[in-house]
Amino acid sequence: MRGGREAIVKAAIEVFSRKGYAGASTREICAQAGLTKPVLYYHFRGKEHLYRELMIDSFSTYQKILLSASQFRGTLRERLVRMVQTDFRATREDAVRTRFVLRMIFSPGEQHPLFDYVKEMEKERRIIAGVLQEGIKNGSLRGNARELATDLIGMQLIATLEYLFTGRPTLTRRCAERCVDLLLKGGAA
Repeated sequence: MRGGREAIVKAAIEVFSRKGYAGASTREICAQAGLTKPVLYYHFRGKEHLYRELMIDSFSTYQKILLSASQFRGTLRERLVRMVQTDFRATREDAVRTRFVLRMIFSPGEQHPLFDYVKEMEKERRIIAGVLQEGIKNGSLRGNARELATDLIGMQLIATLEYLFTGRPTLTRRCAERCVDLLLKGGAA
């Protein structure tokens, strides 16, 4: 039954990313997965449970890879570039999941079950702010680590949206370096 769960997850991400939560049906998710509704209900209590599991998994997976990238040893710039590159790589490798998460975040609240996106994104901001705080402590950077992390996340988001909207190969190491350099020049000590 493990393959059934994985097929449902993949199909649900695809359907939710195209139609949103309100526009998706369990029938369509099952058809996309090539499975029956009883198989879906074996793994998930229903569409809402499936949605919540996908959101939890999406955020926790990203937070793990971001945390791993943050532990890279190098200069502040090298560490930040590694973190931004990791974000970009995750998007390139699973653009459908990125589209799914962004669609859910930007959909009106009444169109999907309640999920605390702010709490989940704050965890990501804390990871980035922790690296920036080290730069502030050692004197290579000035400013508020939380605000600087927000600035970097904003630049990453714009680059990600450009990639998703245009399909152009914009999520490169050079793009990551430009984002980090812009942040560091603005916060130079």
